[in-house]
Amino acid sequence: MKKIFTTLLLIALATTAVAQQTISLDKSGQSSVTADNGDLTINLAGMNFRLGGRDSVATQSSKSSKAYFRFGGVNIPSYNHLALLEIGTNFVVNTDFTGYDTAMQEVLGFSNHKAVCVNINLMTMNVPLNPKRTLGFTLGFGFAMENYTFNKNVSLSYDQGRFNIINLDEGIKKSKLAVSYIHMPMLFDWNIRQRFFISAGASLDILMNSQLSYKKPKTQIDRALPLNPIQVGVTARIGWRRIYAFVNYSVLNMYKQSTDISANRISAGMGLWF
Repeated sequence: MKKIFTTLLLIALATTAVAQQTISLDKSGQSSVTADNGDLTINLAGMNFRLGGRDSVATQSSKSSKAYFRFGGVNIPSYNHLALLEIGTNFVVNTDFTGYDTAMQEVLGFSNHKAVCVNINLMTMNVPLNPKRTLGFTLGFGFAMENYTFNKNVSLSYDQGRFNIINLDEGIKKSKLAVSYIHMPMLFDWNIRQRFFISAGASLDILMNSQLSYKKPKTQIDRALPLNPIQVGVTARIGWRRIYAFVNYSVLNMYKQSTDISANRISAGMGLWF
């Protein structure tokens, strides 16, 4: 609770202070936070970071998409090409359902209708690879949530090494498979003229949960499908300033090898800053 209160107090100082105010972060006084007429200065064991106020005005007047932080008296541009929120659609490709009839293959292929994915990048780190920062490396950590809707009013089960179709009542709607992963993208960035950028790299997804469900009434089915717990893929982004398009493709089978079927995940959409 004390840490939360201190954080809120620092934010209040940074946004509302009109006169200089200083808060010491340790007993020695070597680490402190100072708010001075809209500027926020953070001193951490001799290293000074300056944010807001006059620097923000200078950044806007230069008509640049760069964000700045102040280190040792020098403004250093910070590029971040992973937005907090990414929204798009997801589906399966390269499917191989040999051994099942046409009806089962259609169910396992899912539907592109209302197949929504949401990626949340909770933490990002950007490292420049050259002095002009035209090249960089970005690492992210967050979550990926994907919905796979069924083509018909059905659901799935997996028993004794075989998938089976479960027919649902006529009044039931929106039968789907919801899957969530811990999502870690790793990108190499090419910043072109400080506005346009291209990023490409790899991603690691770790399965958190999978849930079959349907609506009317909303019901979660206690029936697990044999999904591969680890997904490794490639990812790319192309954007301008604060918006970009992304595509993620998993090179590993969506299902466990023991199922004798295969499908690869792919998702595409937009990254948005607020």
